[in-house]
Amino acid sequence: MKRNTGCSHGRKPHSHKACPPMQACDTAKTHDHFCTATVTAGTFTEVEKIIGDVTINTNVEADICLPSSAYEIKNIRKNVYITQCKAIPVTPAPGATTVTAANLFIEGYVHKNIQYSEGCDGYLKDYSVNIPFKCYQPVGVTGTALAPIFVRGFSQKSSEVQEIREIAPDGMGSDRCSFGSRHFENFNEPIKCRILNDTILEMDFPHDFDRWGNFRRLTEKMTLTFTVRLTQVQRNPTLG
Repeated sequence: MKRNTGCSHGRKPHSHKACPPMQACDTAKTHDHFCTATVTAGTFTEVEKIIGDVTINTNVEADICLPSSAYEIKNIRKNVYITQCKAIPVTPAPGATTVTAANLFIEGYVHKNIQYSEGCDGYLKDYSVNIPFKCYQPVGVTGTALAPIFVRGFSQKSSEVQEIREIAPDGMGSDRCSFGSRHFENFNEPIKCRILNDTILEMDFPHDFDRWGNFRRLTEKMTLTFTVRLTQVQRNPTLG
């Protein structure tokens, strides 16, 4: 039975579930030196805070082709799955370490099991299909703001921005055999996401009927409403 999963041109669909490990590269020889360490007093604890519960509403229209002709749809069972939920904080104001808004990117699908009969006295069959959806929504920009999102800062990893150059021995330019740069990285706590609930309101329209009144195609118009919870690990002052 041919799966109704859309066109992938023979390739596997991209997955957002895990980041693959880096490729094995050569290891350079290093010269070990002593290092110094600075200890900051542990006056804080790390806890996972709720940034906000965000309700998303999106409309989806899909064309479904059944594997055989149907006389009547008996039942449609539905389950919602989120495959990607990424919240990207907005750029903080100069000197600020928190923001209360983010851009939310969500992808997922509605898994459907369609049960249908092939005639008045026909067999009862079932067919499973995934209905993908995706949406982008700014949250906390207007209306209710999110709880403060901690942003440690940006990073600079390119050697072309903050270069260190020395003057050439003849004093007429830069020394091409001596150069360096300043890099820095700030590691921000990611915003995690999980689904809390969902509601589906849909209408199904069969078409392309044959002379016996059977059909194989359905056009589905669906309104999907679901709520996701955004959380982030943040520091809290130690009590006591």
